[in-house]
Amino acid sequence: MLLSVVAFYGYYKFFQIPESILTGVVFLPVLLVLLVIGLCFHFNRSQIFFYTLLVIISNLVLGMHWADTGLSYALLSGFIPLLLLVFSLLPDRGILSLRALPAYIILLLVLLVSMLVLSFKPVWAVELILTDWLPARYFDWTQQSQSVVLTSVFVFIYMLVLYFTRPSSHLAAGLGVLLMLIAQLHFGDDSDSLNMFSNVALLMCLYAIIQESWRMAYLDELTDLPTRRALREKFQQTGGLYTVAMLDVDHFKKFNDTYGHDTGDAVLRMIATKIRKVSGGGAAYRYGGEEFTVVFNGKNIEDASQHLELLREKIANTPFVINRASRRKNDRKTKQSKNKSVKVTVSIGMADSQLKAVSGNTASKSHASTASRSPTKSAPKSSPKSPPKSPWDILKLADKALYRAKNKGRNCVSS
Repeated sequence: MLLSVVAFYGYYKFFQIPESILTGVVFLPVLLVLLVIGLCFHFNRSQIFFYTLLVIISNLVLGMHWADTGLSYALLSGFIPLLLLVFSLLPDRGILSLRALPAYIILLLVLLVSMLVLSFKPVWAVELILTDWLPARYFDWTQQSQSVVLTSVFVFIYMLVLYFTRPSSHLAAGLGVLLMLIAQLHFGDDSDSLNMFSNVALLMCLYAIIQESWRMAYLDELTDLPTRRALREKFQQTGGLYTVAMLDVDHFKKFNDTYGHDTGDAVLRMIATKIRKVSGGGAAYRYGGEEFTVVFNGKNIEDASQHLELLREKIANTPFVINRASRRKNDRKTKQSKNKSVKVTVSIGMADSQLKAVSGNTASKSHASTASRSPTKSAPKSSPKSPPKSPWDILKLADKALYRAKNKGRNCVSS
């Protein structure tokens, strides 16, 4: 939204920009195109690549004065939004892969249809594109044909609905690029001020591909939770009082062997959804496999345990329904219902940064209770001379507590 405002403001105030900056703005699209195309090939992002290709096509046709008639300009202005919508709906299959072939075929078909229409000018095509369907007074604000305006409005509303129902970085970029291309084709002159719309459209593409590369690096594709890389950066900023919890899905390997890996993945997604909503301000991460990590800033074990216990109960009380079709083909049980509900539980271990100051005489209640359950062994004493030095040490203690939770029978919280 902010970039769109900047684009329109820059268009109207273009010639008030200082000459030294203006020179750079004129040549900026070339640099942005090279940068965005290079990143698209590096990360193999076809959708952003095709958005950029549409910006290039629009600028070339306008700059070279190839659309010098009402019909040719209407074809350009009508097909550009439709192509952008098609590229947004097509799955991202890479730039040079065979699966990306439909996008290139559609682009070539549009080019071929445009050339045929401009060459033969069939009456039905001219009437469809240039006829006024509504009173002309409603469209006196634009030089575009009514068919083009209605097409642009339809595509924009469709993209808007698509973005709000399936929000993603590439759809946000597509919506922004669509607005910039519609504005560029609406004004339609050959002034250098049109570069403002091109620059902003390319900046949107650049931001989208950077955001997507960040997502690939820091978010887990299966659960959409931050990965261990994000946890490492979190620990670099963590200090003072905090609690780290380790969560593990009980009997997950057996579950996978029984129902298959697809169902196991569905279980992990379900649990990740619950962990993401943990109360108490906990930040959730996927540590690896079936293990998850939750970090509570500003909370000790006693405070965090209430929220973790509530989380454990929510997971245990949520039945997971297994569709019979997703079970293994070697399952020969014939008298089963179509859907089977199973109980999924997690074990949780936790430790907090106050362990740095714990001595044999100032042990917390949680450690005292642990000692009471093991009468033959005294509670471990943490010497203040060799305290844990980083959050990773606290995580290791939470991991040990997780094993104690499993040894106690699973589906419980231990510290």
